[in-house]
Amino acid sequence: MILLAAVSTASAYVMGICVSIVLILIAAIIAKSIAFRPDLSDVTKRKIWFWILAILCPVLTFALSYIIVYNGIKAHNQQDAYMTAMCISAAISFVLYIILGFIAAKASKTGKISNWF
Repeated sequence: MILLAAVSTASAYVMGICVSIVLILIAAIIAKSIAFRPDLSDVTKRKIWFWILAILCPVLTFALSYIIVYNGIKAHNQQDAYMTAMCISAAISFVLYIILGFIAAKASKTGKISNWF
């Protein structure tokens, strides 16, 4: 736990952005590691992993913000403000993950990542 005198809600948003970037990189690594199959079952595996990590993105953003920062906040009004920021950050991280995934899929027109959508 981090004990801070004055907690900025910006840390929740930064955490959301970082989680989105890390999870999109993990999704790309997983997509690259799945071998091509003649029956195209590999495409389904890539899509499933992409969407599993998409669901995990807001959950992980909220959990990390809660564990790392929220537990250390002592002032009730700061807790309320940070809880709101955590919820917004979780939603933003999900949207950012989808946008980054879409951009990566369109940039890689014939690669393994192009199968995400």
